[in-house]
Amino acid sequence: MMGAFIFQYFTEIINVQCFLIGLVTLLIARWFMARSKCTYNLPPGPTSFPIIGNLPQIITVTDLSVKMKELRKQYGGIFKIDVGFDTMIMVCKTEWILEGLVKKGDQLKGRSNWFYLFDKVFQKKGIFFGIGKEWKDVKKFTVSAFRDLGVGKRKLEEQIYLEIQELGKAFASYNGKPFSLKTQLAQFTLSIIHHIIFGERTKFGDMEFQKILDDTKFFFENVSAFVPENFLPFLRFLRWKSPVEQLIQNDKGLRNYTKEKIAEHKETFNAENIRDFVDLYLLSLEKEPNSETLSDSNMFRAIIDMFTAGTDTIALYLTWAFLFMAKYPDMQNRCREEIKQVTNMSRPVTMEDKRHMTYVAATLLEVHRIAPVGPRICAGMSLTNFEAFVAFTNILQKYKMEKPDETPMTMGGIQTGITYIPVSDNIRVVPL
Repeated sequence: MMGAFIFQYFTEIINVQCFLIGLVTLLIARWFMARSKCTYNLPPGPTSFPIIGNLPQIITVTDLSVKMKELRKQYGGIFKIDVGFDTMIMVCKTEWILEGLVKKGDQLKGRSNWFYLFDKVFQKKGIFFGIGKEWKDVKKFTVSAFRDLGVGKRKLEEQIYLEIQELGKAFASYNGKPFSLKTQLAQFTLSIIHHIIFGERTKFGDMEFQKILDDTKFFFENVSAFVPENFLPFLRFLRWKSPVEQLIQNDKGLRNYTKEKIAEHKETFNAENIRDFVDLYLLSLEKEPNSETLSDSNMFRAIIDMFTAGTDTIALYLTWAFLFMAKYPDMQNRCREEIKQVTNMSRPVTMEDKRHMTYVAATLLEVHRIAPVGPRICAGMSLTNFEAFVAFTNILQKYKMEKPDETPMTMGGIQTGITYIPVSDNIRVVPL
């Protein structure tokens, strides 16, 4: 009896050992096969490990942009990084970026198909992660929809003015004490994009919308090409508090919320009374029911993309802008003086005023240059530029931005995912 038990015990151990040895052997064999295909004429780069490549050097850094600058200094304007079984070529020289993305853009456009997040989770759909003709058609539809919904026109300006009033109530609740600016601005931008997409504004402090804000923030701070699970997907089940597993769960929550809103719209849809982006989407399905590119899955993903990007990136852009105003009060005064010259402080700033506010416009461009929060050219560019200008000028017209205390402000930022976030966004907002 005891002998049989011992035999079974050692048999199970041997089976586990054989499985692990076989798995490691398979991974090593695949790594050597991958290496043999792409070892010629590659630029220099840091020494990598078998199977995992340079992931240990990448995922342990706090700020990815700093690490890239260090590697550029060491290896030059073009270098390679091995990630899992694949090699990434990093181009950090202006003229080479111009050649690759502009002059030879048709040859190098598109996305890699081996990123787990992009391929399996986001399914190469929507605006962020779409590819090919589907992506082009979705982007074209989105730009057209924004134009039809009044982006850049008086109707949306009125909505921004309303949200600034609600934002002012949030500012007043701090009684001149320092607070996290981005937290409040994110609620402001969420309400605007929610109104554009779903036809209704959100309430400041609502727990349901706070969950959406938290999930969106997590997305932008953790989505990265260098997440280990992109190359070794099974790690999401083994890694403690895997950000990819959390992203998947958060994405499910956003998908369920979007499904509910679309279902509500289908029940009340009227082609003669288009209320928002979802209605335009339903109208397009009615006109082209067999469209492959404007399919449910593609537009569904696009709605989620706009919902997240239209909240976090614009809020972050405005956060950086107001932090610079607090850091440089002379610049803030000059912006406000230009606003006063154009409006006499007797009416709100409109988009039409932008051509008369050259200093303010230049200031916002400089903020985007120093602290870029995302691509300068994207489907939501018109909304970003419009919302940022109208919000920045009208908030600056009513409030003064001040340092949180007497110590010098630190304007450093870090990049852990897609966006470049300030180390600290604490600020004091004082009504004028």
